[in-house]
Amino acid sequence: MTHDLRRTARVRNAGIALYPLLVWAFFATLPGDAFALGGPGPVAVSIEGEVRRPGSCTLPPGSTLSALIVAAGGFTDNASLRGAILTRASARAAQEAELRGIVARIEAGTGPTTAPDNAVRALVDLLASVRPYGRVPVRLSHPRLLKGSPANLPLEDGDVLRVPPKTETVTIAGAVPSGPRAVPFAANTPYEEYIRQAGGYAGGADRDHVYLLRVDGTTAILSLGFIRWNPAASRWEVTALTGGPPAVGPGDTIVVPRQPPPGLPAKVTRELPGILMRAAEIAGEPVILP
Repeated sequence: MTHDLRRTARVRNAGIALYPLLVWAFFATLPGDAFALGGPGPVAVSIEGEVRRPGSCTLPPGSTLSALIVAAGGFTDNASLRGAILTRASARAAQEAELRGIVARIEAGTGPTTAPDNAVRALVDLLASVRPYGRVPVRLSHPRLLKGSPANLPLEDGDVLRVPPKTETVTIAGAVPSGPRAVPFAANTPYEEYIRQAGGYAGGADRDHVYLLRVDGTTAILSLGFIRWNPAASRWEVTALTGGPPAVGPGDTIVVPRQPPPGLPAKVTRELPGILMRAAEIAGEPVILP
């Protein structure tokens, strides 16, 4: 009996001695940031629309879009992946700063604009009224294909992913007689035909700077003359060398701007199409001069 008690005591003492080593071995297998205080934490995100389990969830640090889609059970058959919208707080803050910078450059280049009917003041007020959407362009696909691709963006805390239903219409907005109007989508249809179906151009329409606000949140110029000003490159380009206008897709919006008001400085007038296109990307909707 005494012999058994001694053997039990030796086993217990050996276990106590090995315990620190076992604990060390366990934690040694964890990622290095698991030891760091204040390291990456889980991300609380939401997914809405055409997924099988919409709602909010908390995912491990470093999670990506594919992990969120898997957590939501995947897409429904009616999901429009091209129109998916990812919004995040950091993008919204950056867009707010970008808009302030645009307004500051306009004001700095034109001098005082205190008159109520001043064309520059009207433009500045329009841009100041834009509410940044905080949208981050995404290219969704099946999670298996998305995983490991550059499109599999890492998530940030507070992100919201919206997957809209499929649509078979194109919206025409801006300087058209009927106001914003949706017309049926038809493949290979020129943008001018969509405008015609919406009632044609209204008075004061700027036909030279019609642009496309794609369902993915990006913009592209539609009306291409022999030469055009490229606001992104700050140069004139021969359009025959840049290809034809982009194709219009389902869910896209064709935007017909209004003519710039008289009184704008030449530099502002020249840059105005690019400014309004970028403002539309930031707002997630057309930004039209009054």
